[in-house]
Amino acid sequence: MKKVTNIKTPLAVQKPENKIIIESIDFARLGSIIREARINQQFTQEQLSEAIDVTPAFIGHIERGERSLSLVTLVKIAKRLNISMDYLFSDIKPSINDKIIDDFRQLIEDRPQATKEAVLDIVRTALRHFK
Repeated sequence: MKKVTNIKTPLAVQKPENKIIIESIDFARLGSIIREARINQQFTQEQLSEAIDVTPAFIGHIERGERSLSLVTLVKIAKRLNISMDYLFSDIKPSINDKIIDDFRQLIEDRPQATKEAVLDIVRTALRHFK
C-alpha cells in the first residue's frame, strides 16, 4: 500500500463579500497538532479513540495526515484534548508562551477545583522567589 503524506483537500469558505474561495487543509499539520496534544494529555491512541468513538487505527491515520476526518470527529477530538479550533487551523505557530499556557491548562483541566486553586497558589509562591 502506498503511503500518503501531506494530504490537502479543498475547503469552501464563505467570505464577507459573498464570494466563495477555495482554501486547503493541511492534514499532516493538523494530525501533528492532534498527536502533540494527545501526548501532552498523556493519552494513548487507544484511549483517545475510545473517548471519541473511533478506532485506534483511525487516530493513527489522522495523526500521520493520511486520512481526512469529519467536522464532528474533529470537534470531538478538540474538546477531548482541550484545544481550540483556531489553534488547529492557525497557520501561525503558537508562541512559546502560548504553548506553555496550553500545556499548563491541559495538566490541570480535569482536576478538582480545590486542586486547581492549590496549584495556582504553589505557582504564585514559586514565582515570588524568581526575579
